[in-house]
Amino acid sequence: MHEKVIEIIVYILNEMRNSKQISEIDIKRLNSDGYTDAEINTAFAWIFSKIDSGEKLFAESSETSKSHRFFHSAEQSIMSTEAMGYLIQMKELGMITDMDEELIIDKIFLAGYQKVGVDELKLIISSLLFDFEDKSNTLNRLVLQNNETIH
Repeated sequence: MHEKVIEIIVYILNEMRNSKQISEIDIKRLNSDGYTDAEINTAFAWIFSKIDSGEKLFAESSETSKSHRFFHSAEQSIMSTEAMGYLIQMKELGMITDMDEELIIDKIFLAGYQKVGVDELKLIISSLLFDFEDKSNTLNRLVLQNNETIH
């Protein structure tokens, strides 16, 4: 379920980057694409929690790094091209930081993956974004089950 929430967050952030207001995002389209109300609500809850905590959803141009990270040959041998592209997209959207990117790559190596595709990467990113290890994280309480909605 959490991988689908990540997909929805990516969709919402892309729409917002394209100058759409959050209220203009077509939720019916998400439903018709097969996402449940719980998944959609959880994605919006994540975005609203970032806004509520004062975090910026997008890095301003003056804050963006002038450097570019190159993947080491060992990283390239484990991660598929699509996975590397997805990781870059997550960073460009502001969903993860440079430090998060390093942490994700470390987790890939420590977990002993032979090959990592986008699906495996989504699992790792969702565990980082929703911080399942931290029981005090209020966002964990916002991860809804299939039949729940936010009122």
